[in-house]
Amino acid sequence: MNDLREPSPHRSTRPAEKSTWIESWLLKWVLFGALLWTWPFPLLGLEGTWVPVARFIQLAVSISLLILLEGAGGKVAALFGLLWAHALIYGLVLFGAASILVRQTRRRLPDRLGNGLVVGIVFALFIWAIWGSPYDSQFHHSDAHASFLDLYR
Repeated sequence: MNDLREPSPHRSTRPAEKSTWIESWLLKWVLFGALLWTWPFPLLGLEGTWVPVARFIQLAVSISLLILLEGAGGKVAALFGLLWAHALIYGLVLFGAASILVRQTRRRLPDRLGNGLVVGIVFALFIWAIWGSPYDSQFHHSDAHASFLDLYR
């Protein structure tokens, strides 16, 4: 019979890793969601429009529903492709940025400090988007310059 102090060949002898209060995948997805809803990108082909990727997704879904109901005649198909291309490409860019930022903060900073920094970035993004006017939208009903609350009302 094996002595309890001897390591079993089926068990890892590596010490258990420290558990963190927020897992890195959760931080990455929360930061990605915040960037998706707040960080403005230009709409290529329509000068002066800077809106978040979530707005591109919202418009692309609306155009998709229009195509299902009415068909893809005229410029609707071009707008469909333009909006979905923007949503996918910019979404991948934001996911990559969120992944790199979380990986680097968790690698270079202590767990709680790195997690706190990422959560602070998320809060700062929403504060900037709500109280600033970072968006220029051709799709807004009253003013081209809009805050987060104006853009999504």
